[in-house]
Amino acid sequence: MSASNITDDLCRICDGRIECAPTAILLISLVHTLYGHVGPEPDYFGQNKEELMMREDVTRKYKSYRGDQGYRDGPEEMWKESKHYDFIVVGGGTAGCVIASRLSENQNWKVLLVEAGPEEPRMSLIPGLTSEFRGSPLDWQFSMRPKKGFCQNRQDKGCEVVQGRVLGGTSSINDMAYIRGSPADYDEWELSGCDGWAFNKVLPYFKYSEGNYDKDVSKNKFFHSTQGPLDIGRYPYVDVNVDVLLSAFNELGYNYTDVNGRNQLGFMRIQTMSYFGERVSTYTAFLEPIRKMRNNLDIMTESLVTKILFAEDKVNMGLKGYGVNIITNGTLVKAVATKEIVISAGAINTPRLLMSSGIGPKDYLEYLEIKTLLDLPVGSNFQDHLSVCLPVIKLTNTSTLSKFTEKMKDITTYYTKGIGPLSANFQVVAFLESTISDIIGTPDIEIRFKGHDSNMYYDRVDVCVSLLTPKSRGQVVLNATNPVFGKPLIYPNYLRHPSDEKKLLEGIQNVVKIFDTEVFKSAGVEFDPRPLLRNECRHYERVTEEFWSCIIRSFSSPLHNYVGTCKMGSPKDPEAVVDSNLKVFGTNNIRVADASIMPKITRGPTAAPVIMIAEKASDAIKTIWY
Repeated sequence: MSASNITDDLCRICDGRIECAPTAILLISLVHTLYGHVGPEPDYFGQNKEELMMREDVTRKYKSYRGDQGYRDGPEEMWKESKHYDFIVVGGGTAGCVIASRLSENQNWKVLLVEAGPEEPRMSLIPGLTSEFRGSPLDWQFSMRPKKGFCQNRQDKGCEVVQGRVLGGTSSINDMAYIRGSPADYDEWELSGCDGWAFNKVLPYFKYSEGNYDKDVSKNKFFHSTQGPLDIGRYPYVDVNVDVLLSAFNELGYNYTDVNGRNQLGFMRIQTMSYFGERVSTYTAFLEPIRKMRNNLDIMTESLVTKILFAEDKVNMGLKGYGVNIITNGTLVKAVATKEIVISAGAINTPRLLMSSGIGPKDYLEYLEIKTLLDLPVGSNFQDHLSVCLPVIKLTNTSTLSKFTEKMKDITTYYTKGIGPLSANFQVVAFLESTISDIIGTPDIEIRFKGHDSNMYYDRVDVCVSLLTPKSRGQVVLNATNPVFGKPLIYPNYLRHPSDEKKLLEGIQNVVKIFDTEVFKSAGVEFDPRPLLRNECRHYERVTEEFWSCIIRSFSSPLHNYVGTCKMGSPKDPEAVVDSNLKVFGTNNIRVADASIMPKITRGPTAAPVIMIAEKASDAIKTIWY
């Protein structure tokens, strides 16, 4: 998507209509003048696309690399030799920015961070525009397969896949929610064979990164810290509907709670990765403040890592990754690592890179004519939170729709003071326990509310019911047509397990009770079922479980919390790819540190857990190499 497409989307928000009306054009021109544009798609190849793609064709006969010999593979003139580094971090996203920052604290270590996307644009820091960067050049623009069984109201498009392709990764384009999940999540990890990952052992790493400036929350020193680089707080702008929704949950008997504290069950005005109305990504928190101060840290943007280069380690028995191939600015670059290569490319691109480098399921790699170096279940165990968003809350007295002059004022107020509608995203979240919860006292349903089409100007609210504990498992595989450069194939298998739909249905039945509250009645909030009946579900004559099953299939969409495709586990676990120290089994210096290592998805958005994983991985690396 080009910058003009972003403009079209912003026009829809600012003017409340699909057409880009003259008033909306003025508003968007002002935003672009103040905050710049989103750039074009990254161009890795320049004029050498055909030559470079042929050069990196993994289906060619794979050479064996031994010791100091054979480091070059191909014509000498095709290489632009890179410097040697102690550590190479592949992926400058949510985890990679943290790891590069922490490792470069040691001035004796030379660190390279490679990111496929561009520098983080200033425009992405505006919370009110969060949803507009999906499908833009800041996103990998993947899609899911097949296109039936879920997301059916999206017609031929199917489920969108949102993965950040920008310095900061998905933390630069997500909803900014800071939710750690339940303590039970991490205790389950340890019980499944992931030694050292129980909640009491990972809590220090959550706190190490956290700089919580919310006085109501940060006073709990056991669970929170105010000293870390990652700013955590609440949005400075609260519209009237936030208070209505919070009061309604209180009337229904739910507890107002710190969902990052001892008990996750209840509701709250959400904590976010933001600082007084501006997004805080892992780039702005961990890298931007130190980038120009550390000569030992190199950052390559718009640079695509296509392969991990391996040598046989005869001394330690196993494979040693000695470098990576990078395509950048029309040139093939080789970067060499003397200590470790850390893969932090996310739950889709990390397995993609490992498989195209020869680490993955042997039968499938051989089918693609890729030499199998290690036979591991890379790409399996794919998990995500599936959400059902119903646009059924109709507002009258509390509509936030505004006139052109008020929107113009909102933009200038945000630019000068950092407040107003542009300084916020969705704000109300609740965590509920179903009657078939896996662990008593823990949530398996998340409820969130967001303005329909816009979190700034709206007269309808979507109520989104999300499944926190899916039992369905999917898979990510290479594109057989073009394993390296083709978009990977993502089979999420949502709703494959029958309990997943049952929990979502119970969550919907619980949340609709909110319409019976006195708070809703006093605010003039109405239940409007008409949007539910503008699809194939209108053929049902009665509101039965079959009707709701149809609604779930039609209105479901991913929450983009993809995890699990390089599962962490014990050596005896046939589904595991990495050990408890996040090293890939069978390798001596390849470590994975991102959402892909999660054996089971956490109960909530995954940004905070991924940052914790990066902190813990950095600590493990320092312990070994100091």
